[in-house]
Amino acid sequence: MTEVESQIARELFACAAVASHSEQKRAHLIALPQLVLDLAQAIANGHYQPGAFTIFAVTDPKLREIFAPGFADRLAQQWLIRHIEPSWDKRFIDDSFANRKGKGTQAATERLQMFMRRPGQRWYIKLDIQAFFPSIDRRILLELWSTHFPKLHCPHALRDQIDGVARAILEQSPTDPAPVRSGNLALLSQIPAHKSWLLAPEHAGMPIGSLTSQFFANVYLNELDQFIKHTLKVPCYLRYVDDFILLADDPNTLLAWKHSIASFLQDRLRLSLHPAKVVLQRCAQGVDFLGYRVHPHYKFVRQRSVRALRRRIAWFCHLLAPKEHPWAQPPMSGEWRKWLVLHDACSTDGSASAALLQRMLSTLNSYYGLLRHANTYTLRKHIYHKELGILRSYFLPADKDYSHLKVRAHWLMRSG
Repeated sequence: MTEVESQIARELFACAAVASHSEQKRAHLIALPQLVLDLAQAIANGHYQPGAFTIFAVTDPKLREIFAPGFADRLAQQWLIRHIEPSWDKRFIDDSFANRKGKGTQAATERLQMFMRRPGQRWYIKLDIQAFFPSIDRRILLELWSTHFPKLHCPHALRDQIDGVARAILEQSPTDPAPVRSGNLALLSQIPAHKSWLLAPEHAGMPIGSLTSQFFANVYLNELDQFIKHTLKVPCYLRYVDDFILLADDPNTLLAWKHSIASFLQDRLRLSLHPAKVVLQRCAQGVDFLGYRVHPHYKFVRQRSVRALRRRIAWFCHLLAPKEHPWAQPPMSGEWRKWLVLHDACSTDGSASAALLQRMLSTLNSYYGLLRHANTYTLRKHIYHKELGILRSYFLPADKDYSHLKVRAHWLMRSG
């Protein structure tokens, strides 16, 4: 093995160490050294080609087609992003909040509240790009990559390797190699044609579910960000993936900006605004954004998120006491079905297993985290005392604010 291959292998092992503990990772643990060495050699010699995707459908928060890369391809994507993200991130505007360190949904909603409190920002317009990921023109994306990639500061040999991996990913067809369909196949058949990457025109579309897709989405829409900030000179603007908001003191200004944005998207990026998702309102009415109803000085969680939490609670109660909760429906993502095939939900005495407790706790606290960042103390308390049911025997509030839950000490001791 050459020194270059050894260096890439070390970096890939570092990527594997921080990769999530997925079923794919567990399945590859024994063969991981050879997998990494083969991948390092392919990258070093410019022969890397992505493998087949696994396709499945999810319904939360809406019906979508997910393309999951194989484990080796996940490592290659992490390796690529580690090398290009620090330099490229400096080119993005501060008010782009998706898939960036130090950003996220909470930072985006807080920034929006700050904009709404500014004098002269009484109105807002919220816009959405129609079928964004399936509509991305990869020829334009490759053009953007070719323009900006030479500015990346790195050794010449490494530059060639990075370029080779990036182009292999950007040029990959969704059907070559042939994808593997998984999960609920009936749901996959319900994906609308305009939202399916499999049915997109040649050179169009990027897979939802890949780390590189999240990064390159920001590269693609950075063109829009720069146009809005530097050509239209909009002072109060923010974007999270393909949802973006502009604020101004009157609706006519916002409508003029919308017209200019629609023209720019079509002419430069081959994208269109979603005609049914244009919202023009006064800021005092609140903004429906990223799971919250955002007002200048407070925000509430959307009822859709609360209903989703209640469905999870009902499903957990069904797992522990199916006779008392016979009608609960499992989450439609299919991940729980896969998990239950590999793990025991209950111990020999009928109580929840340690693995199930941790899995349920993670899900419940993800929702409590969403609630915690809004004005929902009464709701958090109510859900624990009135809606958790049998789950209260396993979990208790971590503090007086009901900010999150924890496993009762009794069950921690039993699980060791």
